[in-house]
Amino acid sequence: MPIKLIGVTARVLLEDDVRKQFVNERYLVPLHKRGFNTLMLTLDNPHLEELLALCDGFLVTGGTDVDPKYFHEENAGESKGCDSSLDDLDRMVVEYAHQHELPMLGICRGHQTINVFLGGSLFQDIGKSHSGVRHHVHSLPNRLFNFPNTFETNSWHHQAIKKTAPNLEVVAVSDENVIEAFIHAYLPIIGIQWHPEMMPEDPQSIHIFDVFASLFDR
Repeated sequence: MPIKLIGVTARVLLEDDVRKQFVNERYLVPLHKRGFNTLMLTLDNPHLEELLALCDGFLVTGGTDVDPKYFHEENAGESKGCDSSLDDLDRMVVEYAHQHELPMLGICRGHQTINVFLGGSLFQDIGKSHSGVRHHVHSLPNRLFNFPNTFETNSWHHQAIKKTAPNLEVVAVSDENVIEAFIHAYLPIIGIQWHPEMMPEDPQSIHIFDVFASLFDR
């Protein structure tokens, strides 16, 4: 079987007033372990679609908040660190994967931007109760994941899905009914609100990346 190439979205940081693009290695390791090659999708490429056409699937990584204009709301200061270059990259990746029915995994911000760019919306701020904590998640019956009924995850977010995009099915929620994971009803698209790449030996993290890898065999 030909080696598959996963496009992974870049994120940005500032060091000494220099803007740098990067991909956290923790996203790459579980993909490499499963035999995938990876390609960092950098910002502001003038012909991004030509790069996307090289990819067999995509991982949309965590990061800062998406501009709420994409779900028809004003930003009153609750959405932090909005960056039009990040939003443009995620939007193009999500729309391309959706149009071409390619496997796509979104983690944290990626979970949220998949939902937004497929037509859903977010709560701009749910407070600090989900940031820097561990909490319980409850699974719902679905066609892809075989999670335990209840399990524990990390949590590093202050926004969450409000309205799910068409054809996205919720497969896990927190105690407070915050949406923690979704799958597409018929396309190979997955969203995970927590960070499985930060818990690489956790059984549910292994399961998530195994399920993502299995989508390329369908």
